[in-house]
Amino acid sequence: MKNILRLSYFFLLSLSLFSCEIDSQSPIGTDEGEPSRDYQNGFFVVNEGNFSWGKGTLTFIHQNGIDKGTVENNIFERVNNEPLGNVAQSMTIHNGMGYIVVNNSQKVEVVNPTTLEKVATIANLHSPRYFVGINDTKAYITTIYRDLIYIVDLESNQITGEIRTTDWTEKMVKLGDYVWVTSHDADKVWVIDTNSDEIIHTVTTPTGSKTIVADEAQNRIWILATGSDTERARLITSSLSDVRSSESRVFEENQRPQFLSMYNNDLYWIMDNNLYQISSFQIDSRLPQIPFIEGLGTQNTLIYNAVISPKNGRLLFADALDYQQEGYIFEYDLANKREVERYKVGVIPNDICFK
Repeated sequence: MKNILRLSYFFLLSLSLFSCEIDSQSPIGTDEGEPSRDYQNGFFVVNEGNFSWGKGTLTFIHQNGIDKGTVENNIFERVNNEPLGNVAQSMTIHNGMGYIVVNNSQKVEVVNPTTLEKVATIANLHSPRYFVGINDTKAYITTIYRDLIYIVDLESNQITGEIRTTDWTEKMVKLGDYVWVTSHDADKVWVIDTNSDEIIHTVTTPTGSKTIVADEAQNRIWILATGSDTERARLITSSLSDVRSSESRVFEENQRPQFLSMYNNDLYWIMDNNLYQISSFQIDSRLPQIPFIEGLGTQNTLIYNAVISPKNGRLLFADALDYQQEGYIFEYDLANKREVERYKVGVIPNDICFK
């Protein structure tokens, strides 16, 4: 009996110490009281919230350089005295304004990105997903369940047109006068001439090429196609000088890379909770076989999104846990390949938007 009691005490003590370790690594922040209304240095985290019955929230992690950040949760509601909406999908800062896409609430909230005060709402959107600014007065917004891209006038915040596709649309990047548009289900990426708002080409890909980045140093874009049971994953590139041509690197069978990101001319992606790296200047078709960082997060980490910070070159990834409780943002230093911080944020953290 004494041995059992001793083991029980040791077990509880271990749990306590483990909890303290997690707490010390995970700034919790606040989600009530008076907000700071000062969101200048750091990054936003868009927390989806549960579909239909939950609420989306916005977190800001105040951070100067590589210093440990402080967390401020649920800032949209606390600043504007109204909920953000259901399923907060993504956020983009364009031309001095912040655009928060709220999928199930069929809208985009326009905010001052420094104070988070609401400026306007772009309404009557059908399940919007992502926003890209074209110029001072025009933007595109992708959507699911309808095969189109919305054209929006940024002066009136009204829908002024549509670009028809053959499937629902996802992430976008702009390079030069063109926008590349990905899809969850289609076997192609659409290329749009922003002067005419017309699709001028489609890049053939495996089904579900959802992540894409612009490589401004080489005037090209990179597409990561995750692949499926019948199609191998591919890393595809296309040049601005010839948008109708593309090249591919093919992954091994059953490999499922996700979350393409770019920093300092290197490309990064996640596969099996490991981080991989390749130079964008590499000219042969080889793909890395050994992870750059192995074993990200914890044993039960569910990586829901990942990106390399353009501010300090650190890896940030969102852990959605069980899709029910508040999740985490993990921060890794690429130089020493170690976790340096862990931030407690909202339910189902997804998109990360940098100031």
